[in-house]
Amino acid sequence: MSFSATRIGIALAFFIPLVFILVWMTGYHNAIQRIGQLQIAIVNQGGTVGEAIQKKMISSVPFHSETLVSVEEANKRMDHGDYSMVMVIPRNFSDDLQSGQAKLTYYINEGTSEVASTAVERAAGIITEGISKAADGNSDRAPVHAEIIKTHKQGNFAVTMVPILLGFTPYIAMMAMNIHLRVSSLMLKSTYRKWGIFWSRQLLLLLISILAPLFIIAVIDLFVEPAAPFWKMWLFECCVFLSGTCVTQMGLTLFGHSAPFFNLLPIPLMIMTGGTIIPSSMLAPFYRHIGDFLPSGIPGFMKLIYIGHGIWNFVLNLLLISIVTWGITVLWIYMEKNAASPMTTEVKPSTEH
Repeated sequence: MSFSATRIGIALAFFIPLVFILVWMTGYHNAIQRIGQLQIAIVNQGGTVGEAIQKKMISSVPFHSETLVSVEEANKRMDHGDYSMVMVIPRNFSDDLQSGQAKLTYYINEGTSEVASTAVERAAGIITEGISKAADGNSDRAPVHAEIIKTHKQGNFAVTMVPILLGFTPYIAMMAMNIHLRVSSLMLKSTYRKWGIFWSRQLLLLLISILAPLFIIAVIDLFVEPAAPFWKMWLFECCVFLSGTCVTQMGLTLFGHSAPFFNLLPIPLMIMTGGTIIPSSMLAPFYRHIGDFLPSGIPGFMKLIYIGHGIWNFVLNLLLISIVTWGITVLWIYMEKNAASPMTTEVKPSTEH
C-alpha cells in the first residue's frame, strides 16, 4: 500500500500544475477578444434624439445592448448580473445639447470583475466622445459630458478577496478534513460496523459545517462590512461548507486513494468560473456554464458582499449538489460489504492428524 501511495503522490506532483495549466490556458484563451459578450442596458428618455444616440452607440462599441424604459428596472437587473453597465439618455438632452451642457449618465456595477467594470467604463468614454463629435464637428469642444455613477463601490481593496476566501477555501478545508476522517474510518472498520462509522462521521461533518462558518464569518466581519447581514452570510457559508463536504466525501468513497485526482480537479475551475477575474461570459464557450455544477460560493458571495441579496439560485444549486453527491455516497456504501471482523479472519487450527 505504501508503494501505491508513493506512486499516487508522485503523480499528483505532475497532475496538479498540469490541470491548472490546461484549464486556465484554454478557459482564458482570447478572453479579451470575447468582450463583446458583455451586456449593457440603454434607457432612452430623450425621444427621437435619444434614438439617434442609441444607434450611434450600438455601432461604436462591441457590446450587446437592450433597451429598457426604467432606470430602476435596469439597475435592478444590473445587480442581478444581467448587465455590466446602464446608459441613460435624459429627457432634456436635446435642450442641454444646444447650451453645451448635455450629459449621458452611466451606471457601472463595481461588484463585478475588475476587467468588466474597467472595460465598460472605458467604453463610456468612447461613446461620449463619439456622440460629442457627431453633435459638434469641432473636436476642441465637448458639448456632451459623461456622468459615471459607480454602484456598490468598495474603498478597501481587501474586500475583493472576500468572495474567494469565503466561497472557495471551505472546499479545500473540507477536502483535507475528509482525507483524515477516511483514514480514521479505515482504522476502525475492522472493529465497528460500516453504518456506525458512517453516521458518526456525518454528524461530525454536519457540526463542522455549521460551527466553522459561524467562526469564519465572525472573523471576516472584523475586517470588512458586507452589504448582507451576518445571518445571511453565515447560512450561505454553511451551504458552501456542506457542498464541499459532500463532494469531497463522495470522491474519497468512490475512488479511495486515487480520490485526490478527482477532488483537486474542480479547484482551478472554481477560481476561473467564479467571476472575480473576468465574467464567465468571456470564458471559452466550453467553460461558461461549468460553474453551475461546482460546489463554489464565489458568485454568491460577490452578491452578498456588494449587494446583499440575490443568492437564492446559488443556495438551491449548492443544496442540489450536496443532496446528489451525498446520495451517491450512501448508495455506494450500501453496496459495500461489511468488513470482516477479526474473529472471522483468524486461521482455524487444523483438525487433521
